[in-house]
Amino acid sequence: MVITIDGLCENGKTTLALRIARTLGFKCFNTGAIYRCYALYMKENHIVDHFSELKHLNISFDNKNVLLNDIDVTDKIYTQEISLYSTEIASISEIKDIVNQYQKNFINQYDTVMEGRDIGTRIAPNADIKFYLYASDIVRANRIQKSKNISFDEALKNIKQLDDMDINDGLFVKPENSIEIDTSNLDIEEVYNLMMDKIKEIIN
Repeated sequence: MVITIDGLCENGKTTLALRIARTLGFKCFNTGAIYRCYALYMKENHIVDHFSELKHLNISFDNKNVLLNDIDVTDKIYTQEISLYSTEIASISEIKDIVNQYQKNFINQYDTVMEGRDIGTRIAPNADIKFYLYASDIVRANRIQKSKNISFDEALKNIKQLDDMDINDGLFVKPENSIEIDTSNLDIEEVYNLMMDKIKEIIN
């Protein structure tokens, strides 16, 4: 069984995917973390082309921690620099193809909760359950401001910059036939409960 969660940044996709996967006993696949690990590796090793080396990286998830070649890189990959660079490299066709194949192989092996920008369209168009999470720019900027302790203006600038890259480069595609949830006025617990209610309705 495959459950997809799509949406732009700061909608709680990663946290919700992890929690739902644990509840259902499924595997969780964090697409954004894969791109972030590639971005970090490329930065640290000065890779600008010949991306086939990325196929051989060992990326794994341990609860909320992300391991790259068995080293915890969670803090490193969630910096603003890596966030922006990961969005930039995600538009490179060769890197995108590597990630897409990785994703498809994964969902063919496991019951999976997978989150990202285009999962319900390009990667798993036949997913059993699709979610689309969204919220206003203002709400998402407030979330970044609180989590990263930066000014609201800087947070809003970050949101707009990431959204522009995701949308203009075609990385984000709103999935058809998805369950849409406006997270603007809901906390994570409320969104989780709403999603689990929908899942139970469908699978029972």
